[in-house]
Amino acid sequence: MGILAPTSGMRHVHRNLKFGYFSQHHVDQLDMSVSSVELIQSSFPGKPIEEYRRQLGSFGISGDLALQTVDSLSGGQKSRVAFARMCMGNPNFLILDEPTNHLDIETIEALGKAINKYTGGVILVSHDERLIRMVCKELWVCGGGMVGSIDGGFDEYRQIVEKELEAQMK
Repeated sequence: MGILAPTSGMRHVHRNLKFGYFSQHHVDQLDMSVSSVELIQSSFPGKPIEEYRRQLGSFGISGDLALQTVDSLSGGQKSRVAFARMCMGNPNFLILDEPTNHLDIETIEALGKAINKYTGGVILVSHDERLIRMVCKELWVCGGGMVGSIDGGFDEYRQIVEKELEAQMK
């Protein structure tokens, strides 16, 4: 995303690449003292207020809810605000770090469907088996200073973890 410099090698990025980032600690990135409308307006100034409200409404933050301060919203509502802000910039590559935290089952299902419809690139970091099975085309596992592809998908990964746990129990 350009936040950190590579420790070696080179980084080439297409000039039109726009990242959308959802942090598992997204609450730390939201100004809690303003309304959801004001929050998005400060990130994307110059649009009519109706456009900010429409964006929030498409993520389930509508009516008076959009005018309440962010700190008064539930965890799931704050997640929706973070998603609305992320998508307002029309990113073509998403990096989603534990996006299901604070979400109910119906919202996780909607998120999975939205990811499947999305035509850009996606990197998803998640422990949510339901979401992983719903959206992942490739499964990569990070651990022990390595990153490796799991050809057999989630089922193979589960077998690997179970064998590791059995070995630790002996």
